[in-house]
Amino acid sequence: MLPRRLVGVVAATLSATVVAVGSAVGVGAGPALAAEPYPSAPTITSVNSGPAATELQVIYAPPLTDGGSPITSYQVSLDGGTNWFTCAGTAGICPLGSLTSGQTYSVVLRGVNASGAGAMSNTGVGVPAGNGSADKPKVLPKPRVRVGATFTAASNNLGVSNPTVRLGVGTLPKLRFSRDIPNKSAVERNLLVTATNQVGVVRGVPGAWGWLDERTAVFRPRTWWPGNSTINIISTLDNSVLGQSGSTYLVGSMALARIYSFATGNSVVIKVDGATDRMTVFIDGVKRKIFPVSLGTTGWETANGVKVISVDKEPLHTYTSAALDITDPDEQYFLPDVPWNTRLTPTGEFIHAAPWAYSRIGQWNGSHGCTNMFEADAKWIFDNTVSGDVVIYSRTGGQIVQPWNGPGGLWNIPWSNWLKKSALHSATPDTAAVTDSGSATPVTSAGV
Repeated sequence: MLPRRLVGVVAATLSATVVAVGSAVGVGAGPALAAEPYPSAPTITSVNSGPAATELQVIYAPPLTDGGSPITSYQVSLDGGTNWFTCAGTAGICPLGSLTSGQTYSVVLRGVNASGAGAMSNTGVGVPAGNGSADKPKVLPKPRVRVGATFTAASNNLGVSNPTVRLGVGTLPKLRFSRDIPNKSAVERNLLVTATNQVGVVRGVPGAWGWLDERTAVFRPRTWWPGNSTINIISTLDNSVLGQSGSTYLVGSMALARIYSFATGNSVVIKVDGATDRMTVFIDGVKRKIFPVSLGTTGWETANGVKVISVDKEPLHTYTSAALDITDPDEQYFLPDVPWNTRLTPTGEFIHAAPWAYSRIGQWNGSHGCTNMFEADAKWIFDNTVSGDVVIYSRTGGQIVQPWNGPGGLWNIPWSNWLKKSALHSATPDTAAVTDSGSATPVTSAGV
């Protein structure tokens, strides 16, 4: 059983998503807040999986006042109130169909009377999973063994554990189970991912769990996380049957009835163009800064693709050619106390100041893979980014960052192939050119 404080949260969160069974009614009719003679807001009490894997049922209580005339219908929206659909079904239940199994949906309702549409309800969140209750039988099978899990908010070598500060929108949370999991679909059905913004609005987060091995699952949003939000992963894995190992059933421990949380800061997405030698910084979707850069030269091209800023920042760092096994006397270097170093990969890509390279910054690429900047610009990046912020490189001439190489690596697996790592979305083996096999040998002083 969930702790009492979680019951309401999970009831309004788990088991549902929606493409309403009914007809579309257009965009945004009715007031944001109801006033007579419009109906006041109904209350969503739960969002439950329907009998089919693509269905949800929104359970609701009628509003306290109908605005003076009877409510004739209820409408449902899956996009926060832009597009509305008329609910079919009996009073108190709004069925939704044609959804995507395993995807998280956010739902709001409103009543309609002779005067028009009334105020919006609270937000309900759910995941259509189809017969999800079968994962939690009333009588648990025997013999059985309990399975636990550990949660890491920032996985894949980001360098942060149990964060007490806000993380960037490229953070990837991870669950690591105490045993191999045969029934991975059951795990995914009983994990609901939501984001709560600064004014308390709850939204489901579209995305998918990807299994890196038999015990480890990472959640990747379809796009980046929303900024300035609290991310909640609501687990109802307690007493869930997670498969069999031989004749023994694996059952989720009672400690898995919980909410795992972390917080995001501003949405910082940085784009670096190797063809123009420019870095553009977007904060909450708005272009804020443009910096000149110099990237890797021929033979030392900076990697393309998504990278994520790690916790490893150093005000001063020493770079040596020995770290890259450079033996050519004409190529060797020793550069002590280089200022403002922000690490991107464990294999040695940094953003840093490069006082010796000012003549080429913004003009041409001449580094051994790092991103060279003017000192004031490198300090701005150092001071104004956090672990998990996203840096996207394009047109550098380099290869795509491999999934094992740093906290941003898993973002470079094409979405269609990431879904193949999810038990709910596909059982087909991953055949992407980018694989997540391999390991990174940390480089303490990489290309300059």
